Amino acid sequence: MRGRTITRTRSDGDLAWYWSSQSASFVGDRLTGFAVPSIAILTLDASSAEVGVLSALGWFAYPAFGLVAGAALSHVPRRRVMIAGETVRFAVFATIPLAAILGGAGMGQLFVVVAIAGVAMVFVDVASQSYLPALVSPGQLVGANAKLQSSDSASKLVGPALAGLLLRTTGSTIGLFLSALPFLASAYGRTRIRTIEPPAEPAQAPFLQRIRTGFDFVRRHPVLRRQVGAAAVRSFGTGMVDAVLLLFAYRVLGLSSLAGGLLIAAGSVGGLLGAFVANRLASKLGTRRVLLLTSVEALCWLAIPLCLVTTPAVTLVLIRVLAGGWLPVWNVVTTSVRQQVTPAALQSTVHATARTLTSSTVPLGALTGGFAGGVLSTHLGAATGLVLVLATGGVIAGSSALLATPREVRCAPPRPAP
Repeated sequence: MRGRTITRTRSDGDLAWYWSSQSASFVGDRLTGFAVPSIAILTLDASSAEVGVLSALGWFAYPAFGLVAGAALSHVPRRRVMIAGETVRFAVFATIPLAAILGGAGMGQLFVVVAIAGVAMVFVDVASQSYLPALVSPGQLVGANAKLQSSDSASKLVGPALAGLLLRTTGSTIGLFLSALPFLASAYGRTRIRTIEPPAEPAQAPFLQRIRTGFDFVRRHPVLRRQVGAAAVRSFGTGMVDAVLLLFAYRVLGLSSLAGGLLIAAGSVGGLLGAFVANRLASKLGTRRVLLLTSVEALCWLAIPLCLVTTPAVTLVLIRVLAGGWLPVWNVVTTSVRQQVTPAALQSTVHATARTLTSSTVPLGALTGGFAGGVLSTHLGAATGLVLVLATGGVIAGSSALLATPREVRCAPPRPAP
């Protein structure tokens, strides 16, 4: 792809501040993402359907606001949006401990908080992904995204276990408050970034036209169209798995919040390895072959019924470790391709379009998994019912890579990020 010329000023250390801020944000996501459903299940005795709805609500923000965010952020300073969004996320999660102290916390508030935090997450995500190409050259995007994916995988390893420990040692009230603090750290880190973004062109096109421009670019681009479609299928399967995994851990395996956190974290061991080798795999094998390789994840999830005839906790940990390494590889490659083939002026709208289309299927998967888990558990027992949902969701997620097999993309050769 022919390199595009962008006038920008990079300040020393800005990528480090960006990386550390993103890492703090990832940790906040994992801590609150584990703490909130754990409180719902263990403290508020939520049903399978309620847990599915809670899991879906955070992701509904993308189909509702993703395209709006992309169009809006095409012509505003994205750093300020990131700072504001992280601050909002801390504030809304902090209302749950406050309500608990006052004796008024309930599932209704959890639904509202997760929904508002999800909207803030959309704006932070779109702004963050659109800002990265201003910090590094096109040839450094794969390396930079690999570093971010490493942080994301590390947060998945540390976050759930740490959240479980906080809930166990400090209680749900203080534990959730502490879990939200990384969002404040992320907001502060972003105030230290000084890189000047490419000057935004005046918003001459109507708002809806800007949304349509991003959507049309994805729809007409042969590579992005297939990758986004495959990612949407993957997200549906992931939503199914995430909706019932903690239910399986708590109600079938009888694990505590700390043990449940360790179980969730186990899958990130493979994720760290996947993030570490993603850049090398992309350099040696190329985009198409790497994406096809990630379908190995489906084979791992086919082994989940072994939980019914072996030691379930050990078997599930092994499956998560083996399957967890492929999602980071997928994310690094597809995100880097999208950032490289998209013109600077369309970064926000195209990223928002891609994320909206792929994230829209997560709540559908979560609702499907939650309700299917409840129905199957009633008729087949909790162990069999939830294992079937986990197997189906995992296979759907892994096999989606078979849909993303376009011709090789000509991207700038990957180089180490600064």
